[in-house]
Amino acid sequence: MSVGVVMLVHTAFDRAEQVARHWASGGCPVVIHVDAKVGKPAFDNFRKALADLPDVRFCKRHRCEWGTWGLVAASQDAAQLMLDSWPEVRHVYLSSGSCLPLRPVTELQAYLAQRPRTDFIESATTADVPWTVGGLDHERFTLQFPFSWRNQRYLFDRFVDLQRTVGYARRIPEGLVPHMGSQWWCLTRQTLTAILQDPQRPRYDRYFRRVWIPDESYFQTLARMYSTQIESRSLTLSKFDFQGKPHIFYDDHLQLLRRSDCFVARKIWPHADRLYQSFLAHPNTGQQRQDPNPGKIDRIFAKAVDRRTRGRPGLYMQSRFPTPGWENGVTAGKYSVFQGFAELFKDFERWLGKATGAQVHGHLFAPQRAEFAGGETVIAGALPDNAQLRDANPKAFLTNLLWNTRGERQCFQYGPADTPKVL
Repeated sequence: MSVGVVMLVHTAFDRAEQVARHWASGGCPVVIHVDAKVGKPAFDNFRKALADLPDVRFCKRHRCEWGTWGLVAASQDAAQLMLDSWPEVRHVYLSSGSCLPLRPVTELQAYLAQRPRTDFIESATTADVPWTVGGLDHERFTLQFPFSWRNQRYLFDRFVDLQRTVGYARRIPEGLVPHMGSQWWCLTRQTLTAILQDPQRPRYDRYFRRVWIPDESYFQTLARMYSTQIESRSLTLSKFDFQGKPHIFYDDHLQLLRRSDCFVARKIWPHADRLYQSFLAHPNTGQQRQDPNPGKIDRIFAKAVDRRTRGRPGLYMQSRFPTPGWENGVTAGKYSVFQGFAELFKDFERWLGKATGAQVHGHLFAPQRAEFAGGETVIAGALPDNAQLRDANPKAFLTNLLWNTRGERQCFQYGPADTPKVL
């Protein structure tokens, strides 16, 4: 029993039970914290489902909301129960109910046994991290945050503005150098005991209760005070998008997760049956493994973020319109607009089409109808010439026209009588 696992669970209890059994069958004691917001019937059923496992226990429950102290309190109580109940545990691994072991438990035990004094916790100062999202870096340690960022956003923002206006700043406790990092750590018994039994702990706890997102700074800061050897990285694979929201892994990410060589991954979709079947029921024990290296798949996530924020040139993603300034090319192709030529020159559209090989339309935004080339009433993309449909969103009409005829230069006439909404 060299490794003990703490699980923070609030939903998908069938999957959490499955993972807890996997850890226990591999020789790891498990302490589970269930969010106090979970109803008693659901909690009792979950507890009964694991009652046959002597190495699985439940700790005192706390109400856990994103970015609040409850997550730290839950980790503290669960870790303390782990240390008290199993003296032989040398490392404590913090995970969630949506985490999934990617490698056999024996490999994790052997990896940590070779590093008995090493703490694995992402821990860096605010000056060293580029990934903070929300505009609060050092201020998260010097301002007060009594309001929930998610549920009381207006009060949260106004209170932050008020503190900035009056120049308020909290005093950081002497001896503390604030650090930040992933919530998911693996700490040695020595470091964890020193944190939980520190005589100054009440003072530190009072301070971090008003820090923004304390679960990403409490252990990350205090570990720097007591650890003799820190590797500032997590053994858990967790990826975030450009808004700071975690990526969710699905069945089609199977090979991607294997390539990472990480021991655990989050966040797993609870209905990803193939992932749970592959990693829990049929772990790969025979292949050569390397140190966990999520950097090997960073390129794929960077490409996903780029596609999410910029899309493809000229294509509006069905999930959203692009944010102004983020467009990956304003249109799907170049096009030309002519003003006054058709009125001055007879058969201008026909001549221009023959001379350039482009598709030349009449007045696409004429009051009566869209004058498509050749007098067509419907064009590629099932776009009709109906003026009412067109004028409901003229920019989207032009966007669809250019996208569905990409590869061919589009030209159209525009005059004073045409709808101005497209401008």
